[in-house]
Amino acid sequence: MNSDKPILVLLDEFLANHDVSENTRKKYRDSLHFFIAWLTRNGDVKNPSRPNILAYKNYLTKSGKSQTTIDNYLVSVRLFFDYLEKRGIHDNVAAGVHSPKRYHGYRRGYLKPDQVGRLLGSVNRDTIIGKRDYAIINLMLRAGLRCIEVSRVNVKDIRIENNKWVIYVQGKFHTDKDCVMSLTDKAVDPVKIYMNELDDTEERHPLFRNHAAVSSDTRITPTTVSRIVKRYMRAININSERLTAHSLRHTFAITLYKSGVPLNEIKALLRHARIETTEIYLSAIEEEKMLEGAAVHKVDKIY
Repeated sequence: MNSDKPILVLLDEFLANHDVSENTRKKYRDSLHFFIAWLTRNGDVKNPSRPNILAYKNYLTKSGKSQTTIDNYLVSVRLFFDYLEKRGIHDNVAAGVHSPKRYHGYRRGYLKPDQVGRLLGSVNRDTIIGKRDYAIINLMLRAGLRCIEVSRVNVKDIRIENNKWVIYVQGKFHTDKDCVMSLTDKAVDPVKIYMNELDDTEERHPLFRNHAAVSSDTRITPTTVSRIVKRYMRAININSERLTAHSLRHTFAITLYKSGVPLNEIKALLRHARIETTEIYLSAIEEEKMLEGAAVHKVDKIY
């Protein structure tokens, strides 16, 4: 390398100069530390070569990690060496090193109507925690919110405007609550019941909170939202890796699509930047059709 700085110092400089969110920066840091640890054991950490990068890719491919994880790890390596080359520190030996071919469908499953009913019916709403959990799950199913969007909701974000209930949403990678969605009474009523249990309904305070003694009234995290949903799923024997908290958002989209809502409207409701993302999201319907086998049965009839 055309630098006396250790590779970890160069890594820190790369991260400091890369214009991404803190969450993405952390992912790059973790994956690049993993790469450097591997390189220290198996390659030349002072002067990495292209064969080192290809060997690392081969190691990842055989490691049993998911295609998405492998892709993320290799993306960070390509960006790092691109940064080094642009500053004249080292050739971009990772250029053109492709990630393994990825599946482009949507990997998450969705709930059928009877499962939605069972899930909502499984929540005991006698306690404040039960009222909170029901309000969260119901809202995710009726508004397609992500876990992080649920976590970010403040008391003031659900309100009446022009005689209609709306929610202001701060989406993934957004810094402001720049999206407003309409809500039905069935989406809002459980939220109002939960709010009636709160001692403090200051508008700027978080809506959904922890109620344990050690963390009472603090904002719940996206991870907590995910665990809440998964716990109730397991309670009704829905315990598939393809069904997670994010599946409630998928359920919202699939339900709309099957009800005849146009794709561009679903795109807007899901707050997708590109229609292609929405199309991938709905690919589960095409998979269902393939499993039903209607097309191949037509061949039998013709023959």
